[in-house]
Amino acid sequence: MKASEEVLSIIELGILQEIKARDFYRSIATQLPDKGASLKLSIMADTEEEHRKILANWYKGLVGRDPVIPESRKKEAKRMVATPPRDATLKDVVKLIYEAEEKAYRFYKEAAEKAEGTDSKKVFEKLAKMEKSHEDFFRGEYQTLVEDASIRFGDEEIPWMIEAME
Repeated sequence: MKASEEVLSIIELGILQEIKARDFYRSIATQLPDKGASLKLSIMADTEEEHRKILANWYKGLVGRDPVIPESRKKEAKRMVATPPRDATLKDVVKLIYEAEEKAYRFYKEAAEKAEGTDSKKVFEKLAKMEKSHEDFFRGEYQTLVEDASIRFGDEEIPWMIEAME
């Protein structure tokens, strides 16, 4: 199957977004004192890595080689995911997570709408559905933090160390 330059470009950007999300979740997971919260984010990191693999394998199937993404595209993807400030609270970080998942959902939904073939459309729709479920989960976590400050995702709201994300 031959892919248009637009589809390849979307796949490349998707790969970069998945890498950024994976690295973000891994970074935060290592900083959480609460093992349950750390495990949730480690699982999310693994899920984002699976999305990256899906996209990379699809790209390879379309063009016969692994994706080689130019630096300019990496800068474009970096701007799409916010990095929390050093004094971010748990609530701030969870909000950034659900907002990032919402952006990923919209990205793949729009890609599905632009897709020329049914195979492309199905892959993008599948990824959109996964990202939507992540958004819904973390939006729920955020609502819990906002509505009842005594229920915590982690032990306490503490400033986050974000050096790994810079």
